[in-house]
Amino acid sequence: GTGFAPGDEVLVRHDGTFRATLTVPAVAAVPATGDDGSDLRFGLDETGEALRTALSDPAGPAWVTLPEDLQERPEPADEVPAGLRADRTYLVTGGLGGLGLVTARKLAALGARHLTLVSRSGKTTEEAAPVLADLAADTEIDVVRADISRPGDVERLVRHLRSGSRPLGGIVHAAGSYDKKLISELTWESIDAQLAAKAYGGWLLHEAAEDSFPELEFFVTYSSIASVLGGATQGHYAAASAGLDALAEWRGRRGVPGLSVNWGAWARVGMSARLEEHLSQEIERSGVRFFSPTRALDTLARLWGRPRTQRIVGEFDWDRYVSGSVNGDLFYDRLARQGGEEGTGLDLTALTALPAAERLAAVTAVVSEKVGAVLHLEEGDELDLNSEFVSLGLDSLMAQQVKAALEQSFRLPLPASLTHDHPTVRALAQFVDGQLAPAPAA
Repeated sequence: GTGFAPGDEVLVRHDGTFRATLTVPAVAAVPATGDDGSDLRFGLDETGEALRTALSDPAGPAWVTLPEDLQERPEPADEVPAGLRADRTYLVTGGLGGLGLVTARKLAALGARHLTLVSRSGKTTEEAAPVLADLAADTEIDVVRADISRPGDVERLVRHLRSGSRPLGGIVHAAGSYDKKLISELTWESIDAQLAAKAYGGWLLHEAAEDSFPELEFFVTYSSIASVLGGATQGHYAAASAGLDALAEWRGRRGVPGLSVNWGAWARVGMSARLEEHLSQEIERSGVRFFSPTRALDTLARLWGRPRTQRIVGEFDWDRYVSGSVNGDLFYDRLARQGGEEGTGLDLTALTALPAAERLAAVTAVVSEKVGAVLHLEEGDELDLNSEFVSLGLDSLMAQQVKAALEQSFRLPLPASLTHDHPTVRALAQFVDGQLAPAPAA
């Protein structure tokens, strides 16, 4: 059993000092955060993460939810993660970033006792310091400064690794950066910046592995769901991730380890930890759910060493996601048929059956609501139906968010120039209404 019962309070002490209390709730489905955003909720498999969170913020309650069946269930034999060798060194690029740090912690938990963490700056951040101190109790940590996209830096890294007394056992390429730009705003410099750490760095590591480390247990690259699903403002980021997917496939065809993981949205770490609240809400509304680092890395540990070279790992509301996809996309055709209009919040059949004036009024209300949400209007603020979007502060990124929200609501493919061609709520609503119920031919 767990040793805890619903309602128990678990006192957390550190260095003999009381730091926080974890309350074990009754079995229930609970959200990731409380209504006020302060209470973090964790599953039983995330107890370690909950304890670390409580220690870092004693004032904020943390909740651990017990499953209905407390009996320990053995994992299927083919899903038990293999332990790592204590006589090998394991390399993590982007090692001092959020994803790199949680990956290092997982590798240590699986038995790694020698980790080389590569960082472009080589500087231990405020976020990294406590993690490194915790790891150092059982694991030798070697921090190397190197820009993984530069051949000279990778050559220097290889010499450093080969000078050690232990062979290299595995590589996790977690380095990368994130930038948002519409395709029309992309320059070669912005594209190159995204390709650098992910794609260029991945290829240089591949060459280094083939030449100097032919007996790796695993070669894992951190790709993104963006290369599978796409996304507004993510064209260059998706291309960099797709490069990693192709690299893993190439390695697999050559008979050497290679796995590209198309991660969904991580919670509380990496890019998501720095997202503004409205952007996090936008991601959730699209059907891509945030999931915990603990569950992400538990899944990863079951994947490496298998013959597959690419895996999507994340949590998704496919009905909601498909409802926001344009019609005619054969890749999602099966999901769309299963999902129907669930998650859109609109009964389109009933809407289109309304008399013309009532239908236009209903469409106008939805358009006004979606535009207001993108503009982050305060509750009770009214949106002037005749004000031009430019005067309201709607920029190009917001315009794409409006387009995506309306496509999701009305299940319509809409043009990229939507808000430019129809620059007010009234004009936009009239256009959408015309798409829902085209005027009969004369």
